[in-house]
Amino acid sequence: MRVMPLTLGWATTRVWVLLSGFGVIAYPGSEFLFSDVRLYDWWAGNIADSHFPINDPMWQYPPLAAVVFLLGYLIAGNTVGFVFLAAVADLAIFTLILQRGREQNNLNPATIWMIAPLVIGPIILGRFDVFVTLAAVVALLFVGQSRKFGSAIAIGALLKVWPVLLLIATPKGMALRVMTWFVATFAVGSLLLSLWWEDSFSFIGGQKSRGLQIESVGALPYQLWNAGPSSVASAFQFGAIEVVSSGTQVVSLVITLIGILLLGILFYWRIFGKLSQANPADIAFLAILVSIVTSRVLSPQYMVWVFGLLAMCAFNPQKNFRKIFILILISTGLGQLVYPWLYIHLQQGGAVAVAAHTIRIFTLLWATGIAWKNMQEISRQNLGQTASHQVS
Repeated sequence: MRVMPLTLGWATTRVWVLLSGFGVIAYPGSEFLFSDVRLYDWWAGNIADSHFPINDPMWQYPPLAAVVFLLGYLIAGNTVGFVFLAAVADLAIFTLILQRGREQNNLNPATIWMIAPLVIGPIILGRFDVFVTLAAVVALLFVGQSRKFGSAIAIGALLKVWPVLLLIATPKGMALRVMTWFVATFAVGSLLLSLWWEDSFSFIGGQKSRGLQIESVGALPYQLWNAGPSSVASAFQFGAIEVVSSGTQVVSLVITLIGILLLGILFYWRIFGKLSQANPADIAFLAILVSIVTSRVLSPQYMVWVFGLLAMCAFNPQKNFRKIFILILISTGLGQLVYPWLYIHLQQGGAVAVAAHTIRIFTLLWATGIAWKNMQEISRQNLGQTASHQVS
């Protein structure tokens, strides 16, 4: 068993993250690694004085996120408290996955999470996403227990919206119990947070106004045009650099509708039992990949979610898992290259930055396509088995 080397590997890589993020050792663009934490601390300082981020276009989080920001700020200011909490959440993910791996004599999942910051970059502890990933990992580790599964998804959804997609991975025969625990936990959490902060769900209204972030799949044609025949304007809006050009609203609508359609098909397969033989982690992984590639935003920290779910998938690898893993590695590694190293060049249409970004997008789409094909095959096999039973 490789428990001790893995533990040392986790400690070493996280020390590298902290030293890079705090500027102790050299890292290109290190000033941007923990830049968002300064914003979290600013919000938290205001919240501590009962001034909540109402009508703040940069506030894009459900209300439980405010609790995490405030807790980090109260522990220590100047980003230290938040980064400490992020490291604790990261360690919790590693410990839980390692413990399950020891039980199943499979340490590949823990290895995947251990190397995550080397691929994603030090930004893994400089953004909020590790907390949400912890909720998703806990949910999938206890996917067979309705209370823990449903409650963990609800907590994740109160931190950031995307974990609600894990409900699609609910095992057959558990839907009613899981939904009961999800709704109960979400309702109680929402009520308590609303008593604390009256407009705690005001962020929902701001989501519809967001445009195409320059790193999103939908913005790729604009980026290619920006690097080639002509320039494409961009501007800082809603906490991200977005394309400012004609047609972006149409592109945003199209990719959103594609995402809804694909998730609808996945939900249809699941609700009618066509995926009863599929690994719940694989279903969750595919749902998140679909949501990411059809989102108007594709920030590099989103790959923290992907790595957490990828690690869970490694307990029972799907067909062509190694190919999916390699494609995710390439896409994520190039994401680290693009941000923060080449981000200004990407915005300006630099050839190297746009080329790296293009490969990043296509490898992510390729991995999503393989995962989708695997799920489609399972649905067809299930349909064939159902038909044969009816004939017999």
